[in-house]
Amino acid sequence: MALSTLNADIHVNGTLSAKTFNPPANSVANASVASNAAIAATKLEHQFGVSYEFFAPGTAVTAVTAKLAHIVKGVTGEIVSIEAVITTQATGADRTVTVDLEKSTGGGAFATVLSSTVDITNATVIRTPVAGTITTPDTVDGDILQWTVAVAGAAGNQAEGLLVTVMLREDAA
Repeated sequence: MALSTLNADIHVNGTLSAKTFNPPANSVANASVASNAAIAATKLEHQFGVSYEFFAPGTAVTAVTAKLAHIVKGVTGEIVSIEAVITTQATGADRTVTVDLEKSTGGGAFATVLSSTVDITNATVIRTPVAGTITTPDTVDGDILQWTVAVAGAAGNQAEGLLVTVMLREDAA
């Protein structure tokens, strides 16, 4: 079949149908999808946060060797970000809190996915998210994520209250 080109705007008052349709990049926006479109979840990429309060406000942060966080259920996915907040600053200049995110694929050993952990010091502003840097963002179905928390220092008091959030995306198919 020969390709025809029409160099004009077209308005259709009735139903437009086509055997195939290849919309140009960036031509379909959220507003283009009807609110009752009933698109199957298997056709969507889902973004969501996984949060865990390790220590309540007023409770000193201590080491946590491993805390399981999430089992990836999407065929493919990605770790978008990791952030942590404290509710009370440490009073000792040498006090630190280090949060790491690790992944196990296919029953393998856990290994960090970060090139820069979430590092909290006595200078960290309370209730202000501190981010880590992700090196290995890709995930697959069955990956397991876990957090670890390390603390250091002896002067003064350790930071109190710790909340960690990891933002994930998962493709169902």
